[in-house]
Amino acid sequence: MRECEALDPKLLCELMRLHNSRQSAAAAAVAAGGVPVQPQQRASAAGAGVAPAASILPIAPLSPQSASRAAIPEEPATRPCAIQREGIPDLSPLPPETLAEDLKRLLVEEMAPDFEVVVQDEVIPTHKFVLVARSRYFASCILTSGMVESQAGRLVIPPTSAMTADAFRAFLRFLYAGDDIRDILAPHPAMYLIDASSFYGLTNLRLKHFCEQCVKDSFNEAHVLELFEASSRLNVEAVRAMALEFIVSHFHSVCRQPALELLDKPLLVEIMKGIADRL
Repeated sequence: MRECEALDPKLLCELMRLHNSRQSAAAAAVAAGGVPVQPQQRASAAGAGVAPAASILPIAPLSPQSASRAAIPEEPATRPCAIQREGIPDLSPLPPETLAEDLKRLLVEEMAPDFEVVVQDEVIPTHKFVLVARSRYFASCILTSGMVESQAGRLVIPPTSAMTADAFRAFLRFLYAGDDIRDILAPHPAMYLIDASSFYGLTNLRLKHFCEQCVKDSFNEAHVLELFEASSRLNVEAVRAMALEFIVSHFHSVCRQPALELLDKPLLVEIMKGIADRL
């Protein structure tokens, strides 16, 4: 080693390259199935008058495929960087989402309200940030400084509106908690809310879908005539069309209901036309 340290840098580099080439040749021989012969073995064999080891154990020539494989060092069976997971405890299950429940609690418990909506003389406390985020109608009323509602912190729904206090509470439930409205939605409030998605400028039509499904699922021979009359009076066309279709399809049982005789003549004529179209 001392002699190597005394060598010229260029000679030292050549020596290292020579050593590296021999190591590569030995590795290639092993990969090809041959047995590499150590320099000491060659020297002893030559001194004893024995033929070189290469003549005793010939090394098969390398094919191009073998040479390419030999040039690439094999990866160890287990990578050093692989994470050993033994002994690491499993993570606990992902907790459920609570955002909708938290917002619903703001509404139900009337926590820190900052805006009021008056429906049928009933004052309902709400929160501006929810109304603005969920409804373009309320965003316009609240964020426009010149609007009376913005200055007063209150919106009064006209008495002439078909909206009821119960229906508006269900509407707020959807604004605060989304799909949770399905747990409390009833047919009559649903009928008032079918067009609320478009009127109040909601960001999607999920409320309309839930309301239509709720009303449709409530249809039966005893109550469909009442819903048909109410939807006609309130101009809720979606419910009216569904109710008329149900009446015509199930007229053999609906015709026995006393409520049929209480309908106005124009509604009876519509039912009669619907039946005639199926004959």
